[in-house]
Amino acid sequence: MQFNFRNSALRQRFDGVKYAVKKLESLEYEINLARQRALADERQLPEDQLEAPSGDAPSLDVAAMAVRKLDYDAFDERREQVMKQSRDVVKAAKNAIYALQRDDWKRADSQIQLCADKANEIYADFASTSPTLRLGFFSGALEEMAEALAYRAFRRDKKLLSATEMQAISSLKFDLLLAEYLGGVMDLTGEVGRFAIRSASQGRSGKEAIKSCLACVEVVYDGVSILPHVPSSLSKKIGPLKSTMSKIEQVLYELALLSGGLKASWDDPPPDSNAE
Repeated sequence: MQFNFRNSALRQRFDGVKYAVKKLESLEYEINLARQRALADERQLPEDQLEAPSGDAPSLDVAAMAVRKLDYDAFDERREQVMKQSRDVVKAAKNAIYALQRDDWKRADSQIQLCADKANEIYADFASTSPTLRLGFFSGALEEMAEALAYRAFRRDKKLLSATEMQAISSLKFDLLLAEYLGGVMDLTGEVGRFAIRSASQGRSGKEAIKSCLACVEVVYDGVSILPHVPSSLSKKIGPLKSTMSKIEQVLYELALLSGGLKASWDDPPPDSNAE
């Protein structure tokens, strides 16, 4: 095999081809045995009754396969470049989030702009002409950028960006996919949860910030819950999202008890508002 399929869907199909080849080889062997037994029982035919060699063309066009291999090798090289350059987008997005955690707004903005510049280059050079390269690793890098954009808006403006608002401020010259936006805001809840925990260390003065964190996570969870279908890449994020929401609720509950001079445990039920 001269094609490098890696761990792709084509690799799985090639495995199926290998099994088919094995079956055909076994069938050919059995047919040859049957022919040999038949010829052993028959007299040799005269030359004028022998079948002429078939003039059928070969079943596989080797020249066409060679051209396809060149095309595939060129695609594989472009894919490698997309993966390599997408890492720069991921790195810049994570650096932006790290800067936002420390209120370094200038560095965060510069890293987000770096994300956009690099993503625009990747799209123009590779993804714009190949839908396959638009997805996969590049799409995952754009999710990281969407998370950084959403976290900046949450910290600075205390709001959750809509898909339209995120597109407008992203500086991207192409459209973000809905799955990339959803992946970004679902990942955002993890950072919001960590911010809520840090805010709890401020005591009563951090209560409003924690409430804002809970409101953000609840909106994301409610929005995802009403979707008729969630891609598998996003459905695995629902569990951590619910866990983050529960932790923030527990932080608020414990903070309320501590304000009253009591101590809460993680197993304590929330107060009953109907109790007399």
